[in-house]
Amino acid sequence: MSEKNSKQGYYFTYRYQGISRYLVTPAKIGLANNRQHNIEIKALWDTGAAFSLITQEVAKQLNLKPLSKTMISTPSDKNVISNVYLINLSLPNNTTFPNLKVAEGVLNGCDMLIGMDVIINGDFAVTNNNGRTTFSFRMPSMTEIDFMKHSYLEPVKNETPKTGRNDPCPCGSGKKYKQCCGK
Repeated sequence: MSEKNSKQGYYFTYRYQGISRYLVTPAKIGLANNRQHNIEIKALWDTGAAFSLITQEVAKQLNLKPLSKTMISTPSDKNVISNVYLINLSLPNNTTFPNLKVAEGVLNGCDMLIGMDVIINGDFAVTNNNGRTTFSFRMPSMTEIDFMKHSYLEPVKNETPKTGRNDPCPCGSGKKYKQCCGK
């Protein structure tokens, strides 16, 4: 993972070993209004979630007290009553979301789900190139990302005419292509 902060904002890039079906990054969660006590967690980024969630285990570990209750919809379309907490969230680039309201939810394989309430504050991009997933996030949002409009890569076109079977071999041997490099 690479990260940087500059006058233009805060950003990080996370590269996965292969194609990843999940965008999981490290993050830190702490008590609201207390930057001293933070725990490191695994955060799943989910553009399909309107709000961020933490697990009951994380809430217990931080000794969080519920602010209120809310109704959340699960992927199976069940409505569930959930505790709401106030936390500080620190992303891998040290961008902090102080006093972020999060609901409690059941998550598999991670401690937090980062939803659109966080993602909309910046620019979010995912690419899958050469068998590797790369995920980048920057804050604040600085420009529109439009792959159609801003693409500088064009398909490579083969400008060299194809060598015919009976043409002289391009290697310079003097033989026909079919009897030399075209075997």
